[in-house]
Amino acid sequence: MARNKYPVLFNEEQLELRASQVGDIYHQMARDLFDEVIDRLLERGAESLADNPYVWQLERMSQMHLLNEQNLDTIARYSKIGREQLRKVIEDEGFKIYQTTKEQLIDDLGGGDFGNSKHAQELLAGYFEQSHGDISNLINTTLPGIVTDVYRQMVQEVVARQVVGLVTHDKAVSQTVMKWQEIGFKGFIDRGGHYWKVDNYARTVIKTTVMRSYREMRTMPADELGIDTFYYSKKATAREACAPLQHHIVTYGEAREEHGISILSLADHGYGTPGGCLGINCGHMLTPFVPGINELPELGPDVKNVTQEEAIKNANAQSKQRAYERAIRKSKEKLHVAEKLGDQELISKFKTKIRDQQATLRDYIADKPFLHRDYARERYFKSKEEIENE
Repeated sequence: MARNKYPVLFNEEQLELRASQVGDIYHQMARDLFDEVIDRLLERGAESLADNPYVWQLERMSQMHLLNEQNLDTIARYSKIGREQLRKVIEDEGFKIYQTTKEQLIDDLGGGDFGNSKHAQELLAGYFEQSHGDISNLINTTLPGIVTDVYRQMVQEVVARQVVGLVTHDKAVSQTVMKWQEIGFKGFIDRGGHYWKVDNYARTVIKTTVMRSYREMRTMPADELGIDTFYYSKKATAREACAPLQHHIVTYGEAREEHGISILSLADHGYGTPGGCLGINCGHMLTPFVPGINELPELGPDVKNVTQEEAIKNANAQSKQRAYERAIRKSKEKLHVAEKLGDQELISKFKTKIRDQQATLRDYIADKPFLHRDYARERYFKSKEEIENE
């Protein structure tokens, strides 16, 4: 029987990135839909708004059906792309993880029959159908009505601002657009009564399902071969519930000692709760580990000497970095809207704000070697027209 083998490991960040890239598709869709709303508002300029606001309102409302047709085309295009990418990420990538993990385990145990893998493929297909069904129902059934309703409210609000007469017709449009850019297309209400933006809901469903399916494809081969022990990955950042488990062997069952190795119980660290180990937004992965055959993997210099306390502190610092990155991305999207509106005052405002935010982020991570500048997290998603005009 093979001895002292390292368990096969996967890059957690790469796995999360795959889920994030699918979520980006739906974010881009929401961006394009809002651009289409702006284009309809700006069509033939806003001069008639100043002359006769109610005629302008009738003209814009008469375009509702054209906007809806355009929206349906955009939604259909992104839905097709999103469906195929989600299927690949869950079914194809998930099954690769299952195969690689089981092959390694069989080799560690001295050989054996791989067996039938149909059940794994069926489980992954079920995860895909469920997640895609949830997203598709919201995107294809609910979203078109949400977009036209937002457009209707924006037209009415522009007219109201103009009639009151406190701002110019250009400002009436830009102020209304910027307000609704912040609100977004909200179409999902959770159990707590909170409204979610459609793209944020899709991103959450995708990330949750993908990470769950990947974890299950790591643990399923172990279950099939009678193994209930796993290596808990280590990162420089970890929540309080995860920090004590990093670079240790864990089990879903009771804590025990085997072959001189202390095996910790996930149940003792909040497993199954949102804030517990492997809970919401936890990026840790479990790798099947056979005591007496496998040995703990060597750690890289970036995590080797990180203590539990430091990992928790680092996680809080990373959360702050993510907040800075979201703020930069948000400002870039507002700049894009300001440029579509041609509002020079807003353009100047957001360009300055982005520079200041980027400088703040640079200063923040400068003395924190465990944090790295990830420009992809600050990325602004270009519209189809911008890409075509490059």
